[in-house]
Amino acid sequence: MRLYNVVVARRIWCKPVGRHIRVTATEETRQLRRGGSDRDTASKDVATCPEELMTSDEYGSLIFDNDGNKEDAVEAFLERHLLPLVHEDLHRLSNMVRQVPNFPSQDIDFRHVLGIPQHPGGLELCSSLLQAHFTGGWAEVGGVVCCEAGGFVFASSLFSRVDVPLVLIRKSGKLPPPTISVAEPSSYISGSANNATVEGQIEIEKDVVPKDGSVVVVDDVLSSGKTLCAVLGLLIKVGVAKERISVMVVAEFPVHRGRWMLREHGYGCIRM
Repeated sequence: MRLYNVVVARRIWCKPVGRHIRVTATEETRQLRRGGSDRDTASKDVATCPEELMTSDEYGSLIFDNDGNKEDAVEAFLERHLLPLVHEDLHRLSNMVRQVPNFPSQDIDFRHVLGIPQHPGGLELCSSLLQAHFTGGWAEVGGVVCCEAGGFVFASSLFSRVDVPLVLIRKSGKLPPPTISVAEPSSYISGSANNATVEGQIEIEKDVVPKDGSVVVVDDVLSSGKTLCAVLGLLIKVGVAKERISVMVVAEFPVHRGRWMLREHGYGCIRM
């Protein structure tokens, strides 16, 4: 199977990024659609794709399976995955995120995602988008999980809309026992500000996560993926299966390779 990437959009949630579609099809299907064996043409197809895109698995690529014969497959893919990225509500949300150059250190362009609630209607808009963009059924969700501090802001607003219990993950020592904890490396921004990698602990109450149903992790951003890996590890430690976990973030910064980090830790199967 060969993979091709095409740049299709410049915005995903709050951060302008390069978004790629990976089009997949078996060698047999591709040869049939060319009218026979034509390996020279296949070589030219690969050559027209920039090398950096052929190896861009760590970025948030969309995958289109081009192996079927359904005529409406492309249209359905467009409506489901691409049109929402250019919706005016996402542009409104994006415009609420202030960019701060050289913060918290030189050569870092900080995007103040937590500033969204400071705008009239900002938190309500963000919550409605999170609710609408969830690909599962909210009736099947047993808990909305969030980690302080950014996740608290958006998850609290969302859970009141979907009527699902809120599950808090906090720094060690902030929740009453019994609790279960895991190590948490410093986030990208914290590490940049302190010029060091300081490891702490995060914890969750032992029996607060429902044993049936799924959970949705809500956070403000996905950057390096370190915090999210710790959160997922904590959920698995308390008995939540990977296939029962979904993750939603307000903004993703693919340049920091957060999805690559998730796959490296065995979380590539979790729905993002």
